[in-house]
Amino acid sequence: MTLRTRRLIVAAPITELLAVLGMLVPGAMLFESLDATTTARMVEVQRLALWTAPTAGFVFSVLGGWWVARPASNAHERNGLALSVAVALIDLALLIASGAPFGVLFVSSLASRIAGGYCGGVLAKRRARALVGA
Repeated sequence: MTLRTRRLIVAAPITELLAVLGMLVPGAMLFESLDATTTARMVEVQRLALWTAPTAGFVFSVLGGWWVARPASNAHERNGLALSVAVALIDLALLIASGAPFGVLFVSSLASRIAGGYCGGVLAKRRARALVGA
């Protein structure tokens, strides 16, 4: 029942980086494609971020949680959850450092990362059980 510490150390920052890119790339594309004032563009990008930030956070946390938990002999969910908490803490630090106001995006971003990592651990456990049963 050990944590995969090395994998956690590697996966947490990479998972957060990919999640941030998953939020920023669609926003940058939208910003460039709109024919509007800069203020109107920023409002639309912020509106888009309400969807892309939690979605990207969840998807990449699932992948990171799965990768961390995959080689574990047991405690897959715990490894996925540990990854997701680490990613959420990095995200929290970035949000505080950027001066983001506490709101829906803040909460949904953190919650999606935690749920995603746990789901990744569950997927790793299901895969391990399927391999043992096969």
